[in-house]
Amino acid sequence: MRTDDFQRKAYYHQFMLYSLIKPLLFSLSPEKAHDSVLGLAKLSPTLGKISGFTPDPKLSIKVGSVEWKSSVALAAGLDKNAEALSFFANQGFGAIECGTITLRPQVGNPKPRMWRYPEDKSLRNAMGFPNHGLLEILPRLKTYSDSTPIGANIGKNKDSTPEESIEELSILMETLHDHVNYFVINVSSPNTPGLRALQEKSYLTELFQELKHTRHGKDLYLKIAPDLEERKIIELAHLVHEHKLTGMIATNTTIIPEKGMGGVSGELLTQKSRLVRQTILKEKLPIELIGVGGISSSKELFDFWKDGGKAAQIYTAYVYQGAGVLKNIQKDIQKMLKAHELKTLSDFFNLDLMDRKKILDHYPG
Repeated sequence: MRTDDFQRKAYYHQFMLYSLIKPLLFSLSPEKAHDSVLGLAKLSPTLGKISGFTPDPKLSIKVGSVEWKSSVALAAGLDKNAEALSFFANQGFGAIECGTITLRPQVGNPKPRMWRYPEDKSLRNAMGFPNHGLLEILPRLKTYSDSTPIGANIGKNKDSTPEESIEELSILMETLHDHVNYFVINVSSPNTPGLRALQEKSYLTELFQELKHTRHGKDLYLKIAPDLEERKIIELAHLVHEHKLTGMIATNTTIIPEKGMGGVSGELLTQKSRLVRQTILKEKLPIELIGVGGISSSKELFDFWKDGGKAAQIYTAYVYQGAGVLKNIQKDIQKMLKAHELKTLSDFFNLDLMDRKKILDHYPG
C-alpha cells in the first residue's frame, strides 16, 4: 500500500471514530461530557494516538522563545488541572495550555455552568476558574515528559483583593517556572466577579513590575477580553510592549447578554475576536500575538495570517470536530507550501506580509 493511501485511510478511521463518539458525548450535559473525556484521557494517554496524529516537523514554528510543533495549540480551559497533557500531546497540538490555575483550590460557580449551541458551533460557560489549586497541579506538571510545549494560564482566587492577587500570581510563576514553557495572565474571564476590571493600566503596571522578579526570562503573555473598546485594546498592547512581555493572547470569551451569564466561544465569537486581533496587529508592535476565539478551520487561521498573525489556539472547534480539525488544517498548510515550493512553514513566515497575503488569497480554506 502506498504511503499516501495509508495516510488517507488512517485519517478516515480517525474521523469516523470521533463521529461515532460525538453523539454519545453530546447526549450528556456539556460538563459531564467534558469530565468523561478528561477521565478517560488521563487514564489512557495512548488513546490520543488512535484519533490523533504526529504533526509534520516542517510545520513547527517559533512562538516567543518556544518551538511549537505546529501553529495550532490547545487553548486554556479544556485541561484546567493538567490531568491529560500526554493525551492532548498525542492528539497533534502544537502546544498545550493548561489552567486557569489559582493559588488555592476553587470549586467555581454553581452548576449548570456550561451550555452548547450546536447550530452555531459555539459554547457558553460560566465556570469561574474551578481547579485543584497549585499544590495538587504542580506534581502533574513535574512528571510531564512529552516534548509538546506546555503553557500555564494563571489567575487570582475569587475572594482575593487586587493587592493580594499580585502576590498570588507571583507565587504561581515562581513555583511553576521550571515546569512550563510559558505563562499567561488571565484577567479577562467574564466568570469571576471584578476580574475584567483588572484590565486597567494602573493594576497591570504594578503587576508587571512585580512579575519581573519571578519571571526569570520565561515567556509571558496577557490574555484580553473581546469586549474592550478600541482605545483600551491599543493601550494594553502598548503596555505589554513597554513592560517587555512576550505578547498577548486575543481573545477570551465574549459576553452576549441575551444568551445568559458567562462567556461565549466558537463561531459566535469569530468576527469580534478577529477585530480585536486586527486592532493589535495594526499597531505593528514587536510583540507576539496568539490568536484564539472563533478559529475553527484553515479559513479563520489563514485570515489571521493575512492580518499579520502566526500562532493560534482552539478549544470549541476541537469539541465539535475532534482532532480532525487539526489534521484538516495541517493538510491545507502542506498543500499551500507545496504549491509555492516552500519547504517549511517558517519559510512562509519569513516572507514579506504582502507576499504571504498573495499566496493565501489562493487558499480560502
